[in-house]
Amino acid sequence: MSVKDVTDCTEVDQYMAALVTNCGAIRAITEAVQGTLGPKGLDCMLVDPFGGIMVTNDGVTILKTMDVNHPAARILISAAEYQEKQVGDGTTTATIIAGTLVSEGVNQVLKGVPVIRVIEGIRLGVARALEFLAELKTPVEDLTSPILHKIALIAAREHHDLANLVIEAARIIGPERLIAEEFKLADQVIAIEGSESALIRGTIINRMPMNPEMPRRLQKTRILIIDDALEPLKIDNEALTTETGFNHQLHKEQELIANIKKIADLGIGAIFADRFICDFAEDLLTDLGIIGVQGVSGDEWHRLAEMTGARPIKRGSLSKPPADLEPLTGEIEQLVINDKFRQIRIFGKPNQNYVTMIAGANTKEVVGEKERIMKDAASALQAAWLGGAVPGGGSAEMSIARRMNEKPLRDMAYYGYHCVIEALKKPLIQICTNAGFNPLEKVAEVLGRQEQLDSNAIGVNCDTGAIEDLSQLGIWDPYLVKYQAIKTAGEVGEAILRINMIIKMKEEKVHHDEKT
Repeated sequence: MSVKDVTDCTEVDQYMAALVTNCGAIRAITEAVQGTLGPKGLDCMLVDPFGGIMVTNDGVTILKTMDVNHPAARILISAAEYQEKQVGDGTTTATIIAGTLVSEGVNQVLKGVPVIRVIEGIRLGVARALEFLAELKTPVEDLTSPILHKIALIAAREHHDLANLVIEAARIIGPERLIAEEFKLADQVIAIEGSESALIRGTIINRMPMNPEMPRRLQKTRILIIDDALEPLKIDNEALTTETGFNHQLHKEQELIANIKKIADLGIGAIFADRFICDFAEDLLTDLGIIGVQGVSGDEWHRLAEMTGARPIKRGSLSKPPADLEPLTGEIEQLVINDKFRQIRIFGKPNQNYVTMIAGANTKEVVGEKERIMKDAASALQAAWLGGAVPGGGSAEMSIARRMNEKPLRDMAYYGYHCVIEALKKPLIQICTNAGFNPLEKVAEVLGRQEQLDSNAIGVNCDTGAIEDLSQLGIWDPYLVKYQAIKTAGEVGEAILRINMIIKMKEEKVHHDEKT
């Protein structure tokens, strides 16, 4: 008797049906992004339910915005998002390798190979592939390295202006900060519609001063960040009706006035609060020539604090003595109000080495895509600086596949091992397909030339179709991106193949009396 016979209103797919169903879902996801791969990849138009559109060839953006319900497809999308979170690039490659790995694995199972042997072979194949990949790594030892420039340019999809901005930003920030675990170069990118793409040595607050009478520009001043409201502690309305309560409220207001004057004596030129600044505090700040900005987002004041060295405080800390309060402030070189974009641009001191990269364009759709491109370039450059580079254009994967084929397994795990070999060929196959070349012909030529020259960098020049050394053409990929893509693909392939059946869970019934 099957599980289906003994369950009530529960849908069950036995193993083969589950396997085929899951494979179909994975294939559909793979087909959605594979046309974007490589220098000749095309774009995808995403349309939301309200008619809004987004045109992109960024794999993770396509995957994250797709309307997907199938659980196997969601596993793949979650893996791609993890790839993006870890290294910021390579999601399309990871998706394509994973999709091929699942498809090849299913084919082997349908031929009668025990699934556990296929999984065993995939696990061994991925481990060996990562070993071979490490042997191809070329270290990047200087931020002026041509390899870094090429990697940024490829990730920026040949947008030289965006790649140059990313490279300049990396050099300003410096090598030590680029390797800091908590720092992501891509987080320094913001999009501004109607602006030119540019780099500023500072940060941007997308708010305006509370009062137009406040200063429009400041030079070499100190700033204070308040992670709180700038207003007296409130007393409830009932207490205000008593003389004691009323006097207490007046005392709190006078205390705030004294604290603001103390701030002015410390040379504070601007205050950034993440909540409300009350009316009389606004008037006093204006009289004292201090810029007051309320409603600053957490991301923005975190960036400002990081740049200036300011430590965000609560309003209660304003009562501290001046000697204790001063170390909590930050220093800036210049502050400028930009009326056109209704924002405040804050420039850091030369030794602060802080940058903001602006992705600009005239329309919302284009500026959004430029932001994604610049973030990809920043992530790729940082990954290359952290882990080095390997030959790009699918040549590294082809080299690994060739070397794995020379050392096959001798038991039934070979069938899963062979799945990894075929999956590693897929990026080059798809790159050639997107460039309009015969992929079978090009794969054979690449394998033959790699073996003939004993080279790991032989691939296809997508402009001419010639078989060339891609490292000599400056086509490189970050090692960490490739490492994570192969590892992620292996994990997805194993996870999907291990699913023995699909069972729809019953809905939890909540009784009316429990609701109430």
